[in-house]
Amino acid sequence: MKINWLEEARNDLQRFEKSVRDEIAVRVGQLENNPLGENTSLFSKQGMEIFRLKLKDGQLDHRVFFDLDGGEVVILGVEHRDQAYTPESIKRIKSRL
Repeated sequence: MKINWLEEARNDLQRFEKSVRDEIAVRVGQLENNPLGENTSLFSKQGMEIFRLKLKDGQLDHRVFFDLDGGEVVILGVEHRDQAYTPESIKRIKSRL
């Protein structure tokens, strides 16, 4: 499947240090072959159902929110776990659907 980053998701990624950005990008790239693999789950909140990739190892403790659209994995947003589940973050991700 093709990976398609929304511009807003790219902006989310830019908030992190380069080493963190690079590792997140590598892990997101792995969704291309298996978008519903290890560490992914359906995320339902505030009437929104999307997928979530949990990244937790080393310096990573982040969540990547994505949707599947035909043959694409659409990256909706990237958040540090501390911020990923706040009402503001969920509202922001939901607005990108």
